[in-house]
Amino acid sequence: MSGPLPGARLAQDAAPPGPVLRPVHVQLLARALAGYSSSTPYWSLVDTVEAFCPGLYLVADANGRIVWLGMAAGDQGVLGRIRKHLGEPWKRAVFHRVWIASAYDQIPRPALEAAEGWAADALDLRARMPHRTWPSSTHWQLLVGREPVV
Repeated sequence: MSGPLPGARLAQDAAPPGPVLRPVHVQLLARALAGYSSSTPYWSLVDTVEAFCPGLYLVADANGRIVWLGMAAGDQGVLGRIRKHLGEPWKRAVFHRVWIASAYDQIPRPALEAAEGWAADALDLRARMPHRTWPSSTHWQLLVGREPVV
């Protein structure tokens, strides 16, 4: 699971953002989910997210730079994770737009974690945002597979 540096932070304490979000970055979110991807990725302003599904999400600041890559599972899905993030002052100040790649409800947590790790690798975020951590993508192909889930 991804995580920030320890301790509460304010907007001015936020770690530097990653690269500018490009269309190819968004496509990689769905590719990371492979057969568990349930729809084309879409965006929402951070305060209007209505995604109750599990999946991956990529957050950009008002300048279009990537500031967060995460995964969501559980009852509230992406909406629940975004609401939790917005409880932190620096995220509330910095988070602007969220790109959501929905997954089928049947996605096992290890597969979702591997998909998040694969996305971090594909987006080169481990190198470009070294202050953040993501799960390993080592068994991504085995866990996520290529066959559609129906």
